[in-house]
Amino acid sequence: MTTGAVTSVVFDIANVIVDWDPRRTLPGALPQPEVDAFFASTEFWELNEAWDHGLPVAEAVAEMDRRAPHLGAAFRLYVDRYARSVTGLVPGTTEVIRELQAAGVPCFGLSNWPKETFDVARAAGPIIGELDDVVVSGEVGLTKPDPEIYRVSLHRFGLAAESTVFVDDRQNNVDASIEVGMTGLLFTDAARLRADLTRLGLW
Repeated sequence: MTTGAVTSVVFDIANVIVDWDPRRTLPGALPQPEVDAFFASTEFWELNEAWDHGLPVAEAVAEMDRRAPHLGAAFRLYVDRYARSVTGLVPGTTEVIRELQAAGVPCFGLSNWPKETFDVARAAGPIIGELDDVVVSGEVGLTKPDPEIYRVSLHRFGLAAESTVFVDDRQNNVDASIEVGMTGLLFTDAARLRADLTRLGLW
């Protein structure tokens, strides 16, 4: 983690603001062995990442049919039942954001998320709509941990890397933010985040 005089915070969305788990989408719709095989497949994770990167869902479905036709029906169910992957808010993060905002700290979002389904995140986490701005990977065609998505976000938000904190639940994404000069914080829970932000002097 790098540190300096920080004045703004950029938040990841999945598992920082809202609780996301793709494995919640298929139980009850398919036999459990088929569910386990689907989520154990490299094809699912690669196409899920491509969807985050901006691949239209129709093309992702077609690509699954081409690469792993035995998984095509499960992938269609996953897409149709995507809203089940988000069950609500991560405890405490909304309150941290509102405390920061009350203290005059600009707060932003940077998420790996398909553009077609980002409304699911917004519905589960109303605080997302209260952020100053949000960069969604599926809209810009870049995904974390590519350093370029951090640079694009900083430019769009009008922020300097050295004065910005980035919060994410994945260490590789945090490491990439540090690479571009931001202060990176690994999210584990809201209490730890509040303590880390306090140490950085944000309130």
